Amino acid sequence: MLRRRLAVLSLLLLITALFAGASMAQDNNVTIWAADDDTGTCWSDMLVETFPREDITIEVVLQPSTGLIDAQRTALQGGAGPDITYSHGPSFMLELANAGLLLSLDHYSDEYNWDDRFAPWALDLGRVEGSLYSLSEELETVILYYNKTVFEENGWSIPKTYDEFVALGEAIVDAGLVVMGPAFGECAPCYEWAVSVFLSHHAGPELVYEALTGQRPWTDPAFVEAMTELKRVVQDGWFMGGMDLFFADTFDSAHALFGVGEIAMSFEGTWMLDNYQRDFFGEAAGNTNEWDWFAFPTTFSDEAHFIIGVGSSWGISSATQNPDAAAAVLDHYYSTGFQAQSHAACGNAPAPLIYEGDVFAEADPREARLYQEFGQASAAGNVGYTSWSFWPARTNVWLWEQIVRVYDDQISVEDYLAGMQKEFEEEFAEGLIPPIPAR
Repeated sequence: MLRRRLAVLSLLLLITALFAGASMAQDNNVTIWAADDDTGTCWSDMLVETFPREDITIEVVLQPSTGLIDAQRTALQGGAGPDITYSHGPSFMLELANAGLLLSLDHYSDEYNWDDRFAPWALDLGRVEGSLYSLSEELETVILYYNKTVFEENGWSIPKTYDEFVALGEAIVDAGLVVMGPAFGECAPCYEWAVSVFLSHHAGPELVYEALTGQRPWTDPAFVEAMTELKRVVQDGWFMGGMDLFFADTFDSAHALFGVGEIAMSFEGTWMLDNYQRDFFGEAAGNTNEWDWFAFPTTFSDEAHFIIGVGSSWGISSATQNPDAAAAVLDHYYSTGFQAQSHAACGNAPAPLIYEGDVFAEADPREARLYQEFGQASAAGNVGYTSWSFWPARTNVWLWEQIVRVYDDQISVEDYLAGMQKEFEEEFAEGLIPPIPAR
């Protein structure tokens, strides 16, 4: 029923866009579809206002956020839709490229020197058989936010190893608090966050790399051990105090409990860096608590490690009549100046570019520290992999859909990983694996 509703919504969005004149632009008019919400309006208005070329106009068509990406895909398949399109990261853009719906960006990468602007691993994510088809945005990782006030009141220290993390969790439970949020009642795909972290931080990023490159099966005992530990954490009620709330409660409810100190930590991505202080801590939330963050510990090192990923990817429709103008808009969007402005004003996570100087001088010090430590970890090779950036699309859907059945004992960890391996082998044979940065 849900799939049918999404399909109907996608069709309605497509029809609306076509009648609104949002089909392929002409006369150096570049169309983009954006979500009709505060964030979408903010960055799209800023893009139009700051774009420096008077010979190119940008037309932003605001659409309901639900089903927007599916609507774009449907439009592209019909030869319509926006000139610049985006989707859920490189694996989904890979499908569009293989279907001939995206334009090669190689010429524009040379023209605008994108090789010098992007982090190498990030630009490589958009390549298909050596050619560039999409650009990654929203540098993302998953970290543990913690209620600093609660930690100080209880004398708890930041864990450096996974064993220390387990001891901390037990101490939090003994104190009568919930170990961590959030809840995923309104975001089933978000279950992939924990799977990604436990695979890379428990089994190790080298083994994950070998699996993603077809050198090691997902049924390997190291992955069985990692998923078994994740299952224990969930079944012991470390998330939200129990599986019922973990499965059903909302983000806002969990965040509010975290802010007032009933939940000690929040297992979330860097996309929340701007939200906690604004909405759930301090004067705006009616409490005096403070928050901070630390990297999720690993089983094999006391150094900070991060899973690396991107939130979405952008490309140019192969049916556009104005490819040069569209590329110029993309070049401005992916300038360090625009990314810093968009981050400061709209709260968008910055794209994985090479930032120099004090680009984030106006950012919260906790946020600036994150990007600094993330960069240091990347340079040292202390990085793992997010499923939404590096898993092929069907395997990734299996990963987050089926993990809930592991949590409630409908299937075993071994069967879960065997199913993942089956999906992965099929997509590997079809050439649908996103580029995996070499270690």
